[in-house]
Amino acid sequence: MFKKTRKSRLILVLCVSAVLLSALGISPALAEKRFEGVEITVFTQTPPFIAKPVQMFRADWEKETGGKVRLITAPWGELYPKMFSSFALGAKNYDIIIFPAAYLADFASNEFLAPLDTFLAADTRIDWLDILPVYREKISTYAGTIYAITMDGDSHMFYYRRDAIENPEHQAKFKAKYGYDLAPPKTWAEVRDVAEFFNGWDWDGDGRIEYGVVEGMRKGAQGFWTFFSRSAAYTSIPGQAQGLFFDPETMEPLINDPGHVQALEDWVEMIEFGVPGMINMDNGEVRSVYAAGEAALAIDWGDVGVISDTDPGSTVKGKVGYSILPGTTRAWDYVKKSWVDFPEVNHAPYLAFGGWIAGIDAKSDNVEAAYDFLSFLGSPENSYICVTTPETGFNPFRESHFEKLAGWYGYGFVNPEDYLGAIQATIAHSNVQPDIRIPGAFRYFEALDAQLAMALAGAKSAKQALDDAAKEWEAITEDLGKEKQLKNYRASLGLPIE
Repeated sequence: MFKKTRKSRLILVLCVSAVLLSALGISPALAEKRFEGVEITVFTQTPPFIAKPVQMFRADWEKETGGKVRLITAPWGELYPKMFSSFALGAKNYDIIIFPAAYLADFASNEFLAPLDTFLAADTRIDWLDILPVYREKISTYAGTIYAITMDGDSHMFYYRRDAIENPEHQAKFKAKYGYDLAPPKTWAEVRDVAEFFNGWDWDGDGRIEYGVVEGMRKGAQGFWTFFSRSAAYTSIPGQAQGLFFDPETMEPLINDPGHVQALEDWVEMIEFGVPGMINMDNGEVRSVYAAGEAALAIDWGDVGVISDTDPGSTVKGKVGYSILPGTTRAWDYVKKSWVDFPEVNHAPYLAFGGWIAGIDAKSDNVEAAYDFLSFLGSPENSYICVTTPETGFNPFRESHFEKLAGWYGYGFVNPEDYLGAIQATIAHSNVQPDIRIPGAFRYFEALDAQLAMALAGAKSAKQALDDAAKEWEAITEDLGKEKQLKNYRASLGLPIE
């Protein structure tokens, strides 16, 4: 007869437990709480935007795994310095950082982040190939290695009030004044005219004064991405290596060329046709102002569309139109150093920011638990909930996000096909311009931001401000190593390094 020792009784109990758990649909692995006693720290931007998804899903992950998630946040301007200093000092303050894609080159080139290729190869939950190629192959990758998980798909898009533009009385008055038909603007010149036309009168009949445009311009609040959205079409010739930041042959800054100067002059003029105080607005204020019905036109990420159609306080639900960024009929050729005229509108949609991505401190003591949480948060199911939930700040980045419309209708969108179509048209455009992806990106942006603020305030001409920015960019490049930076820049554009 089988003798029931303590060991055999334990084996019997475990076997019976496994059978019962299986019958209940609960895997023994989950029941074991694989990260019991492990606490991981996540660091990102102050809520609600970007931090909210962590708040939404950490309890579910904790219940499943036994682990704990501690969330630490900071305002936008503090993110980079706190992240970089923690890495550089080996402080291990954060296991996970959710950060702007523009920072990846800095962090990865300094070996601050854990490579994720091995984790992804064994991950059956993340469905990596469902993520759009531009995000998984470029935005989350550095020098051929994956260092981050895509959490958000970001690109700037253009918004206009359909009810204002489609109004027959407005159309007749506009045609009489400008000599062409009122329609959603296709060029930045048309944006200027439409903004002027709708500025300073009650064009929607609600008894208030409305304005032409609202755009984020405030120093230290991401306004430089709006500037690049305006300058992209003036500096990007189809088929030519990117002319938005540097000459890929010499690493000479292109920021002060005639195309950028024209774009900045255009932008300064918008203050005259904008919502009062626009020069001091960040993108959060742009969204609330537009949803309140105060402006006819706006530039933003996908968030203006989300808030306009889904926020209970929005006054413009169902009245907003979406499109790729306007273009130009001429662009500056940095190779020939001359203007090129186009028979049709030259569009150059800009992947401003590139999205929020999540990486793991290479020195973390909890890399496996940290990856498991990111896989859980970024899975197709949970990411779909995030992109269809207000105030997450996450925009669609997976094929499935565009294919499943039920969640978007449930979200409150009146015309989700139009909204998603504009995002898809941006990402898939043949002349789409990626954001800068080299070490020092934050320093270049910070230097430019200060000069843009001077121009917007009228303290410098557009040309002087950009000349000064170019000098600062040259100094940053020299400090980081010009030859090294040139190689990094060419690699980021997919150009041969040697």
